[in-house]
Amino acid sequence: MKIVITAVTLFLAVASASAQTAKEWRDSLSYLSQLIERHPKDLELRMRKAEANIALDQWQYAHDEYSNILELYPTHLGALYFRAYVNGKLKRLAFARQDYEQVLKYEPDHEGALTGLVRVSISEKKFTKAYDEANHLLELYKDNPRNYLIRSEVEEALGLYSLAIDDVTTAIEMEKEKSSPNQKIGLDDDLTRYVLMRINLYKKQMATLKKKSDKELKTFIESDEQFLISKGIPSRLFRK
Repeated sequence: MKIVITAVTLFLAVASASAQTAKEWRDSLSYLSQLIERHPKDLELRMRKAEANIALDQWQYAHDEYSNILELYPTHLGALYFRAYVNGKLKRLAFARQDYEQVLKYEPDHEGALTGLVRVSISEKKFTKAYDEANHLLELYKDNPRNYLIRSEVEEALGLYSLAIDDVTTAIEMEKEKSSPNQKIGLDDDLTRYVLMRINLYKKQMATLKKKSDKELKTFIESDEQFLISKGIPSRLFRK
């Protein structure tokens, strides 16, 4: 057994050294499946297989694997959490909520599960509930900029654009503190995404206000666009 685990560890270390292609994930999945046939109760093997299923968008297979793990280890929080996530992907929202709540039963301040509950409520269009959940999340984890983004999504859905802009602005300022003033950013960087979100919110707010308010908001939009350009983002990628 020790030889098997060592072989798996080495195999996965090499496979994880860089972002895997779909073929590499399929190869990993095939290899792990063979090992699981010989060692059906091995927790690490099954968790790795479920990870590969997720990487390949095989949501039902991932769900089944996490369920298999939970049959063997009923209180495994990782399996519960990721099954909840997969249930969300499968649009089984009631089951996703049930799994997240089960995680919270064992670990009441689990940030991922609290975040997941907000996502479920948003998907269910239960925005008042989502807002309460987002506020609770921020009470516990106010130092994570992504949590302000989650609350801003709820505020946007409720038409509370000013509040949503405030939350996105907080996230932007927190991200700016992590980088140097002259540092370039990419299109997929969090700071870029947050600024683009704020631009979109400005536009939505502008659409709800009288024309006399357009000038100020347009100035805000232009300022954000110039910021992105100064950070190396070509304007053609975000201006339409």
